Amino acid sequence: MSDASIGAVVPAPLTDPQAPSRRAWLGLAVILLAAFMELLDVTVVTVASPEIQSSLDASYAQVQWILAGYQLTFAAGLVAGGRLGDIYGCRRVFVNGVLLFSGASVLCAAATSGTTIVLFRLLQGLAAALMFPQVLSIIHVTFLGKHRAAAFGALGGVTGLAGIAGPLIGGVLIHLDLFGTDWRAIFLINIPIGLLAAVGAWLLVTEWKSDRRPGLDLWGTALGTAAVALVIFPLVQGRDADWAWWIWALLALSAPVLYLFWRHQRWLERRGGSPVVDLSLFRGGSFGIGLLVEFTCFAGVSAFFLVLAVELQAGYAWSALRTGMAFLPVALGTGLASGIAIPLLPKLGKIVLQMGAVVMALGMVALMFTLHAHPHDLTFWKLAPAGLVVGLGLGMIVTTVNDVVLAEAVGPSAGSAAGVQTTVGQAGNAVGVAVLGAIFFGLLSGNATAAVRDSMPEFRTELRQAAVSAQTAQALERSMVTCFSDQASADDPGKLQPACTTLMTQAQRTGNPAVVELVGENLSKTRQQHFSDSMRTGLYYEVTVLGLVFLLVFLLPLRRGLQAGAAH
Repeated sequence: MSDASIGAVVPAPLTDPQAPSRRAWLGLAVILLAAFMELLDVTVVTVASPEIQSSLDASYAQVQWILAGYQLTFAAGLVAGGRLGDIYGCRRVFVNGVLLFSGASVLCAAATSGTTIVLFRLLQGLAAALMFPQVLSIIHVTFLGKHRAAAFGALGGVTGLAGIAGPLIGGVLIHLDLFGTDWRAIFLINIPIGLLAAVGAWLLVTEWKSDRRPGLDLWGTALGTAAVALVIFPLVQGRDADWAWWIWALLALSAPVLYLFWRHQRWLERRGGSPVVDLSLFRGGSFGIGLLVEFTCFAGVSAFFLVLAVELQAGYAWSALRTGMAFLPVALGTGLASGIAIPLLPKLGKIVLQMGAVVMALGMVALMFTLHAHPHDLTFWKLAPAGLVVGLGLGMIVTTVNDVVLAEAVGPSAGSAAGVQTTVGQAGNAVGVAVLGAIFFGLLSGNATAAVRDSMPEFRTELRQAAVSAQTAQALERSMVTCFSDQASADDPGKLQPACTTLMTQAQRTGNPAVVELVGENLSKTRQQHFSDSMRTGLYYEVTVLGLVFLLVFLLPLRRGLQAGAAH
């Protein structure tokens, strides 16, 4: 046997030519840390909102803007942010985005009014729009084959963790009150994380630029943002403006502006430009319906977290930590459902998304029954079963919706489809906060007088039992109605209204401590009942949205064999 034949049978060392270097994996850890920080800031403010409102004398409208404004500018800048990375380099834009995000976080922590924190949150959303598209680009150009799938899978895990951990992390940070920072800690924590991510990315991530330099469609970005803003602004500000005619005019104006956006996109495409939306995605497939499904799915997610946090803290006087803990069953359910949905997706396709919508709707109904049965003695364990079911449904939705929708993107434009899809999802979040916020906060102020009058018969009986004279009892009842109504309608419900000061003074003048206690107890029970009723009514919106998702998915083709995360 020749030497050559001997050499031919000796196996060569097995190597993976696509295997990334150790530096690449460290770079992935760094950009995922930044992604976690950015996505955490979508939900972490929900549990801090009542604290921020009280500290800054902010209105309910400003509370909505703190969340919806961030999501609006995040959505508006995503496509432009991705193209800036193609032009100037994804690492360079990523580092600048992280630094701008950290700087905006400092400004949010230093805010002294509701108006300033809203403005700084808008800036923070723009910074996030610079940062996040680069995460996708860096993963795409750094990893190949199965390693790319693993990297995108890690991003999916970080995304889910940030979404469900936000309320709990916010509650813990506020409870710890590090260095007396109270709610400001949720923003200040971004500074060390951001600096670490910026330095780490500069040292560990390889720079990449696109061979072709796509244009920036600034007019298209402005028109698209205006169309969404013309929906959000009237819904958020309508209550404060007493739903004046100009509120409805602005809302109606959103339709022609959206039409102008579409016309501009077609014109730019015909000229060979780079529109915000690649219109070829909508030709010959069901991608348009998929985007409608995406928008509708997310129109209830952030809104639910915000309203539940306000319900528990403002309505039931729960602490931020206790409120954050209340979201643990939702987080547990989401994690469990993700493990169930991933293996089911290849077999059932879009049906998994419909199953998630049904399960989450059942959880909302269970929450409505819980609030009805326990308006005055709500506890973690009474909320937990409904929260777990909501989480199970939510997990099935967020695990599968991206892949179900992106399966409808036709042609070679999967990257553009992912950018448009992310933008539409964030816009859905912002609009959902505006719509459910308008319903919930509108009910709190609009039905306050009826709510307190419903409590008067019991209050009257208790005053009689405390031997309060009829004349004094009538004065206390009138003051109680005025106090509760004024407090519910106030721009800053955390600030004691003059009518409430008058009520407590009247109770103290009776010289009977039992009367003072009765007044306090009645105000507390009426507030709990009123918040409970308003929340239950608001949850009809969530059930309706989820029902719409269930029906819209029927319009998508049944595609089996989908793989979670394969859309990237």
